[in-house]
This record gives sequence, structure tokens and C-alpha cells, in this order.
Amino acid sequence: MAEEFVSANLVLPGTYIRVRAEGLIGAGGISTGNIGLVGTASDGVDETHNLSTAAEAAENFGDSDPIATRALNLTRIAGELFKAGARTVYARGVAQSAVQADYEAAFAEIVKEDVQILVAPELDTTTALAVLQPILESSENNSQDMIAVIGADGADAATIAGQTITNDRVILTAPGYVVPDPANPGVDVILPGNYMAAPVAGLVSTLAPHSSPTNKSLVSVSRLAQRFSYGERVNLVNNRIFVLEQRQGVRVVRGLTTDDGGFTQVTTRRIVDFAKALVRKVSNPFIGRLNNERVRAALQGAIDGALTTMLVDEQLTNYSLEVTATRQDEINGRAVVNILLQPTFSIDFVAVTLVLE
Repeated sequence: MAEEFVSANLVLPGTYIRVRAEGLIGAGGISTGNIGLVGTASDGVDETHNLSTAAEAAENFGDSDPIATRALNLTRIAGELFKAGARTVYARGVAQSAVQADYEAAFAEIVKEDVQILVAPELDTTTALAVLQPILESSENNSQDMIAVIGADGADAATIAGQTITNDRVILTAPGYVVPDPANPGVDVILPGNYMAAPVAGLVSTLAPHSSPTNKSLVSVSRLAQRFSYGERVNLVNNRIFVLEQRQGVRVVRGLTTDDGGFTQVTTRRIVDFAKALVRKVSNPFIGRLNNERVRAALQGAIDGALTTMLVDEQLTNYSLEVTATRQDEINGRAVVNILLQPTFSIDFVAVTLVLE
């Protein structure tokens, strides 16, 4: 605690030093790709574990059942996440007999951790939307911004397009994919579309907020369960589905959320969430300090430094910042911060005109 004094209380002669350190406040590190996973397990039910390898998943939750049965899947799904590039997974086990309410309760515990991406690949699309959308809404209202990756389990492109919703925090991906059956060499197992949530979440977790998933390869997936025609891909993209195609491996056609407004690109949603987290982290240490011009200038400098870092990292193309307080704001303990952000957008289309002579 820095030495503090009030000038009117000085009685004995001496040197009194007051240290004001607001100018040294800055932002620390911020997580952008931690995954929250809920799945069925034989061990560790109703427990949350921080995993960094598939071996840790098996140690805490037990082995999964044979892949052909698609039962007790948590350990297998964690392995898929790590194969796709995930580094930190907060996983919570539920019983094989778990119902929607059990998943809701599990995610209510998961979001207490430092997570930004939520997945529950074992749930069918309708149930996953019912479980995760309210969690996303309530968490955002509690200053915790997350996205959910959900797989569309429709039987064909038309059915998948009909599963679309409008939510700027949901990625709805399709189709499913094919994996080898370790118990039967040479035999493949087709996983339905809801299971594609894991590889896609793993991919997104590896990307910086401003790095678009568009045209990125899913290194952990070698073959899709369905291959859509050009017309089907157009229809799915128009319905804001995060579509995958078989082209020099498996690639993302276009990195979209299900939003039909300003947050259509996944990068826009993640850049804004990162900026919100950064501003909160910088601003919170100023709570309880003096609301005067000196401290507000220090607050503005701290936020400006954080946003400048985003500008240097090319997450933003420009921004403006103002920190003010009227006398009534000072009385009410408010410092008003106004920020205008210009996020970076990805190149989704290259329009070429050839002029021949």
C-alpha cells in the first residue's frame, strides 16, 4: 500500500511522500480460445477439469466407449479438440443418461471458468441451441462474452438450411465427417453433423480474433460425410451456415456466424469481444480511485495503450477514444468512456477483371 497523507494533518517536520501509480496501470494477457466442453463420461461426472492433452481427459473422465456406439464420448471429443489445435479445454462430465437440464446445469458451472468457446457435440442441433443460446445471453449480460459452435445434423442441405437461426454468438456448421474405427481396422464410422462442432471449435480456438476461418483447413478432418453441390453451398452460405467443403483437404467455405446484421463475420464478433475484455481489464483497476481529471487522464491513457496494441496487431484499422465526467457524473461516481472502433474485415471475395488486347 502506497504511503498516503492529507496535507492538513502534517504536524511533525519531515518529508512525506505520496505515490500515485495510476499511470502505470495497463492490460495483462487475455484468453481468446479457451473451450468449454460438456459430454458424457464414465468417471468425473459433475466435475470440471482443466485439460491440455487427450491423456488428461482419459485420466479424469475415463475411456470412451467404441466409436461405433457413440456413447460416453467426452474423452474422445476432447481428443478431437486437441487434434484440431485446441490448447486449453475446460471439460465437465455428465452421465450417459443426462437430459437437457443436466447439460444446462453443467454449462452453468463451465461458464464460471475462463472460457470463450462452448461446445456440446453429443447434443442434437435443436437441443444444443436450446441449451447454449440462453447461456450465451445471460453470460453476455454478466460481462462474459462467448460464442458457441453447434453442428447442424440435418440429413441433407435443404434440411440443414432450415435449421438456421439468427444469433451473432452462434456458429452453425455442417456437414458431419468420417473417422476410422480403431476397433475395426479399415472400417470407417460416419459421425453426424452435430459432431463437427468439435473440429470447428478447435480450429477457431487456434485463430487470433482477427484471423478469419474462411478458406482455412481442418487438419484433423480428412473426409466429409456429405459433399454439397455448388448450388447447395450457395444456399447454405446464404442461410449463414458455416459450411465445409472437400477441396485440397477439408476447408471452410466462409467463416460466418448465424447473425444477419453487423456480426456476420466470425472475426467481427471476436474482435469486438476481445476489445470489450481488454477495456474491462484495463478499467477495473481504476474502480475506487479518485474521479478527477488526473485519474481520468490515466484511465484514458491505459485504454489508449490497449487499443493501440490492437491497432498494431491489425485487429483495428482505426479508433477514437474519449473519457469524460460532468460534475454530476463525479457526484455519482461515473467516468464516461466513449470509444469508436473500426474492426478489420477479412477478404472473402477477390473480384478480377481481365482486359485483353
